[in-house]
Amino acid sequence: MFAAGTVVAFQWGGAASAQEAATAAAAVSAENPVTVVEVTGKVLGKGEARANSVIDKETIQQQPAGLDPLKLLTRVPGLQVGSSDALTGSFSMRLSMRGLNKEQIGISIDGIPNGSTLSNGGTMPNRLMDTANISRVDVSQTAGDLGTPSNQALGGYIDFRTRDPSKERGGDAEISIGDYGYQRAFVRYDTGRFDNGISAYGDFSHEYVRTWPGDQSGRSKRDHADIRVLKDLGNGSSVRATVSYNKMADNDYDAVALRAVSAPFYKSNFETNSGTDGLTDYWTGNPAIDQNYRGTRGIASTEVFSHIDWIQKLGDASKLTIKPYFHHQEGDGWFYVPYKQRPTNGSVYSAVAPGGSPVSTVQECYANQYQTSASGGLIPTASVVLTADASARLLAGACPAAAKYAMNPVSQWGAREATTRRGGYEMDRKGTLAELATNLDSGHSLRVGGWYEHISRAKTRNWYQTTDPTVSSAYSDSNLYSITQDRHYNSNAGMMYAQDKMNLLDDRFELDVGATYQRFSETYSSPVEFNGERQLSVSSGILPKIAALYRINDDWEFFVSGSKNFSAIPDSVFEGTAAVDAKNGIKPETSINKDAGIRWLKGPYGLGMTVYAIDYRDRISIQNGNPNGDIFSRDAKTTFQNLGGISSRGVELTARASFEHLELYANYAFNDAHYVEDTVAEGIKAGDPVLGAARHNAFAEVTWKSSAGWRLTANAKYVGKAAGTYNVVANTVVKGGPDFYPREYMPNYTLIGLSGSYRLNGSFLGAFTKTELAFNIDNLFNKQYLAGVGSELTTSNPLTSGRYFLGSPRTLFVTMRTHF
Repeated sequence: MFAAGTVVAFQWGGAASAQEAATAAAAVSAENPVTVVEVTGKVLGKGEARANSVIDKETIQQQPAGLDPLKLLTRVPGLQVGSSDALTGSFSMRLSMRGLNKEQIGISIDGIPNGSTLSNGGTMPNRLMDTANISRVDVSQTAGDLGTPSNQALGGYIDFRTRDPSKERGGDAEISIGDYGYQRAFVRYDTGRFDNGISAYGDFSHEYVRTWPGDQSGRSKRDHADIRVLKDLGNGSSVRATVSYNKMADNDYDAVALRAVSAPFYKSNFETNSGTDGLTDYWTGNPAIDQNYRGTRGIASTEVFSHIDWIQKLGDASKLTIKPYFHHQEGDGWFYVPYKQRPTNGSVYSAVAPGGSPVSTVQECYANQYQTSASGGLIPTASVVLTADASARLLAGACPAAAKYAMNPVSQWGAREATTRRGGYEMDRKGTLAELATNLDSGHSLRVGGWYEHISRAKTRNWYQTTDPTVSSAYSDSNLYSITQDRHYNSNAGMMYAQDKMNLLDDRFELDVGATYQRFSETYSSPVEFNGERQLSVSSGILPKIAALYRINDDWEFFVSGSKNFSAIPDSVFEGTAAVDAKNGIKPETSINKDAGIRWLKGPYGLGMTVYAIDYRDRISIQNGNPNGDIFSRDAKTTFQNLGGISSRGVELTARASFEHLELYANYAFNDAHYVEDTVAEGIKAGDPVLGAARHNAFAEVTWKSSAGWRLTANAKYVGKAAGTYNVVANTVVKGGPDFYPREYMPNYTLIGLSGSYRLNGSFLGAFTKTELAFNIDNLFNKQYLAGVGSELTTSNPLTSGRYFLGSPRTLFVTMRTHF
C-alpha cells in the first residue's frame, strides 16, 4: 500500500504518539525518500473526554480564500451552516448545532470571547480575524471546555486559533478572483525571530464581491489588518500582543417566503421563483418601488480588536495565563421606506418626563401622489396617516404596497414622502481572563480561573427625510426629523471556575471534575421610550461539569460527559416598552448537556460515534400583547415569560481514513430537536420541531494527492428537510387567504463541491516558493435551495411566518498562494 521508505505517522496529539512517530522516522534509511502520511486523530476528538472535532490548517487551506470562518464548520458532524452567499453573508448567515442557533453557541478567537454574533449590533467572527491566519478550529458540540468564556453557550463552543509569527523572515500572499466580481488580495510579512526572542508579523487583506440575484447591484467590501508581536520569555513563558482592524460594508440578501400563497406580503417566494429574493437593481424614482432597491439596505461596521496573551511558567509544574482584551465597534444599518414615521408632537427628540409616557408616532405616506382614475387620468390623493398601533395588515398594506397608485408626472413632483432610516450602534467591550494551572505528582492536574467583562453599548434609530428620491436615497444630516431609539446598555459579566483532572489506572482512565459560577448584570436606559433606568442582575448558581475518558486499549477509547450551562438574559427583555413589569421574575435560560461516545483508531483508519441529549430549559418566549401590532414601535406592548424549552436528542457518526495518496472523510448526524411545552403566543405546541433544525445531515469528502503536487477534492453535503414555521396557524389577517396556514418545511437538498490545487516545485520567478494554484467550485450543479430560516424574524402571525434565505448558487473561485 505504501511506497518503500514511507513513514506512516499517526499523530494523535499525545506526546507518546509523537515520540513513536519520531522513532519510526529515525529507523528509515536516510538514502530513501520519506513520505509522511499523517492522520490527525484530533479530527475525531482523540483524547478528549467530550464530543470534540478539529479542523486543521491543511483542511482550512483547501477552502476558498476569504471564506467566512463559520462556513468552515459545514464539515463538522451535528452542525448546519448556510447563507445566501458562497463566501459569507452576515445577515443571511445561519448556524445550527444540535438544534440550537448561533446566539446559543459560544464563539471565541484565540480563547477571547467573540461576544454577540448578531450581524447588526453584534460581531460576526470573520470581522476579528483573517481566514488566511487561522491555524485550526476547535469545535465542541457539547458545552466546551471548563472555563470557556461565554454568556450564551447553552450548547456547543467554537474556538478559532490564529497562527503565531514565523521564526523565519519572509512573507505570504494570496490573490483570488471569482464569480460575481469576487476579488481578494492578502499579504503578510513576518520579521522572523530576533536574538532577543521577539518575532512579529503584519498583514492586510481586501475583499470585494457582488450579490448574485438579478443584476448584482449589491456590494460587499471588507478591509482587514492584523499586527502581532510575540516575545519568548524562555522556559516555556511568552507574551504576545495582537491588534486587528476591520472595516466592512455589506448589502445582504432579503428573506423570502416558501409558498406563493404568502406572496402578497413578501417580495418573493421560493415556490414561484427560486432564483431571486425580490430586491430590485435599478432606481426608478418611485419610493414605493425603490424601497426594495438592494442598495438602500445594508450594514457597515468598523472594529478594532486587541488582546494580550501572557503565559508564565511557575517552576516545572505550574503555569499562569492572563489575557486582557479590548474591542471597539461602531457602525450602522440603513433602510429606505416610502413614508415618514414621526412623533405626533413634531419634535425630533422627545424625552419621556418622570411618570409620563413616550410620545406616540404616526406613519404618513402618499403625500403629493396621485391615484389613477378609471379613464387613466391622475387624481390627487390625500396622504395616508396611520397610528403606529394600527394592525399589521394595515401597516403592511397601506403604505408600502402602492399598486393602486401612480406617480405624479415628473414635472409635478414635489416634496415626496421618503425616508432613509439609520440604525447606529457603538460598543466598547473590555475584559480579562486568568488561569492558574498546576500538575501534581499524585496524578492530579488542577485549574482555577476567572473571567470578567464590561460592555458599554449604544443603539440609535434616526429618521432622515430623503433629499431627492427621484435620484437616490441620499439625505443630509440637517434633514433629521425623528429619533425613535436612543438606547444605552452597560453590562458586567463574571465567571469563576475550578477543575481537577485526575489520571488513574496507569493513565488509562481520566476523570475531569469541575464547576463554574457566572454572574451577569445590566443597566438600560432609553430616554425617548421611558424615563429613568432599568436594572437586572442574574446568577447561574453552581454549574457542575464532569467528564471521563477510558482508554480500553491502544485502539479503543470511551468517553462520557455532563454539564449544566447558563445564558444571560437577552437585551430584548429590556427594550422599548417590552417587559416593563414582566422582567421581574424572568430567569436566565439554562441547559443540561450529556453525551457519550466511543472512538476506534487503528493505523490509517478511525471511527467515532457520539450519542447526546440536551435539555434547554426556561426558554424566554415573547408574549406580545398585540400580536397584530408593530412590535418594533415604541407603542407596542410586549412582555416576556420563561415558558417551555427544547429537547434535543441525537447520534453522530464520523469516519476517516488516510493513505499515501488518498484521504476519505465522512460523517452523519441524526438530530431530534423539538419544543417541550405549549407557547400559545408564539403558536408553538409541545412536540413541534425546532425551526431550521434538520433531522438528518451528512457530509462526505474524498481527496486525492499525487507526489507531483496535484490535489483534487470532491465532497457532498446533504441536509434533510427542516421546519420553517411553528405550527398550523389560523388565518386572522390575510384577506382572501386560506383559513389555516399549514406548517412549512424547507426542502432537503444535496450540494456537491469540487476543488483542486497544484503546488509548483522550486521557486517561482526567482523570488517565490511554495507557490500553489487552486480552484474551488461551490454548489457544482447549481442546486436551488433554502439555506436557512430567519427564526428571529418569525412569529405566529401569517405576515411574518416562515421567512427564509436563499442558498448560494454555483460559484467558482481561483486562487494563487505563494511564499516570499
